[in-house]
Amino acid sequence: MKKINIPAQIRGLIFDMDGTVADTMPTHYLAWKVVFDEIGYDFTEKEFYELAGVTSVEILEKIANEHGFDVDAQHYADKKDQEYLKLVAKGEVKPVEPIFNIVKEYFGKLPMAIGTGNNDEVIEHTLTGLGAYHMFDVKVGADQVENGKPDPETFLQCAIRMNIEPQYCMVFEDGNPGIEAAKRAGMRVIDVREYI
Repeated sequence: MKKINIPAQIRGLIFDMDGTVADTMPTHYLAWKVVFDEIGYDFTEKEFYELAGVTSVEILEKIANEHGFDVDAQHYADKKDQEYLKLVAKGEVKPVEPIFNIVKEYFGKLPMAIGTGNNDEVIEHTLTGLGAYHMFDVKVGADQVENGKPDPETFLQCAIRMNIEPQYCMVFEDGNPGIEAAKRAGMRVIDVREYI
């Protein structure tokens, strides 16, 4: 397995959560299926993974616009989060081991942040399930930014709150929108899909 090296000039680490630190993507997809089945739309796994890192509201708006139906995006985003939390409560959250090992290795050595398209409640439940909530100095979710990924705002907020210039931050991401967001933020980025 390839080794991830953190360059000496890096002063802060930023991690996407789902599919990067926590192996929750299949659980999120199950929650989405419940919501889209209720709406009457066949949401495919391919679509889901292409939208990795995009906020729930933006996913709903995008699909509704592309397929010509109206939807109360906030209502269904909230419903999706509740379905996800129900599923998380039933089973233990699993880490993405190669990336979670980096979190453990750098805990207490470098400031670390979570930058995700999920809201605070989902962040708390997911990281608590991993026993990792305390490891991250900063947590920035969808309810704290105006624009989700691929906009760089999530990662820039992480940098601001860690008090580190963007060029000294390294982002760990598993989704194309998040990788684009990190690049647009002027940060180094590692596509974790190459390591897991």
